[in-house]
Amino acid sequence: MGSFGKNISSTLFLFIGILIITPGFAIRTNEEENPELSQHLEDCHKKVTKRCAIEISNSIYTNKTPSEYCCQKHITTGKACHDDFIKLFISKVPKEKVTFVAAKGDQIWNHCAAIIALAPVA
Repeated sequence: MGSFGKNISSTLFLFIGILIITPGFAIRTNEEENPELSQHLEDCHKKVTKRCAIEISNSIYTNKTPSEYCCQKHITTGKACHDDFIKLFISKVPKEKVTFVAAKGDQIWNHCAAIIALAPVA
């Protein structure tokens, strides 16, 4: 992993850690600007486990893909939650990395959707 990956991964891990340890802390920083989005992200965050939130966010900056279990959790949050979290991540990276993060976000969603589509029904 290059220095970008290490730096962003560390920053994002800390950012996700703040979201997990203190739900809404990072989201509430913009609550006055957009309280509906802030509440939406809070609701989304409640549907994903700590392990999966970290696994999914780390997969944005590595060549790893989320596990089937975490993909299932991620897909159940819905595409709107995914898109809003990607927007939030994009707001935390340098401008020159926005396209990369957006593309990885799409790649992760498509990967998880394909895994869930192929999973046997219980």
